[in-house]
Amino acid sequence: MAAIAVAGALAFASLSDPGPADLWLGGDVNLGDGGRGQLQGISGIVQGATGIVNLEGPVAEHTQLKTGRLRLWNAPKALPEISALNVKVGGIANNHAGDAGIWGPERSAASLREHGILPAGGPPGPALLQLNGITIAVTAHDLTNGVPANLAEELTSARSQADVLVATFHVTGPPSYLPRPELRLAVETAYNTGASVIAAHGTHALGPVERRQHAVIAWGLGNMAFACDCTKEQDAILLRVRVAPGKVIKAEVVPIQAGLNKRPAAPSHDAAAIFDLLEAIGSRKLDRKGNEAEF
Repeated sequence: MAAIAVAGALAFASLSDPGPADLWLGGDVNLGDGGRGQLQGISGIVQGATGIVNLEGPVAEHTQLKTGRLRLWNAPKALPEISALNVKVGGIANNHAGDAGIWGPERSAASLREHGILPAGGPPGPALLQLNGITIAVTAHDLTNGVPANLAEELTSARSQADVLVATFHVTGPPSYLPRPELRLAVETAYNTGASVIAAHGTHALGPVERRQHAVIAWGLGNMAFACDCTKEQDAILLRVRVAPGKVIKAEVVPIQAGLNKRPAAPSHDAAAIFDLLEAIGSRKLDRKGNEAEF
């Protein structure tokens, strides 16, 4: 009877223990009025994992934008195209967040929630995602005006609420393979506060990928899709990770061709060349397996 009781207790523990969670992270997404199918071509790459992306531009109609410089938007009717990829977190902290006015971020957050997507960054703060019994905190910070003075405190608070912290940063500037100084400082802060996954986007360019003890870092994801003719950077990557409480079990990089100029995003035509580039700009050695690579 004692043996049966022990076996039953172990079986119950195995059922109640949190299992690993599969995530994918993509860079900048701007769909404008939508309806162009700019994300359909990568659905096979992300199948079975939960997505996290940066929503470049507020959720708004074109007519709601302020006038002046370049303004970006994502119409509410375009959001199903994002949720179709199982995106559950949309970052709204970036240099275009206010293109629909001061209340744009809050309205964007409300629209995302209506489509089953948690907003991260700006007024909503961190998104708390529940997957396989694991609580994952996703933060989003805009570094356009430098590293926020309270970044460490915000990341520490988010980490205290979750089993895994995913920290994302939006950094502006000319496309470059080399991380900008403000991004380096923000990444070090995230690493020191216990982030397991750290990813950057915003300059539209690729950056190296690395593992550093408990953390995986992607210094530049590049673009996913842009409805406007305002970027020419087509080479991009998706970061796929399997996480457990406090650690990354597996990390993969998958090269894609961003959906630009009304063309849909698609797997890269030359993944090997992207892997060569990533290693040349400082990534750790990649374990290549066809069109994807572990690191």
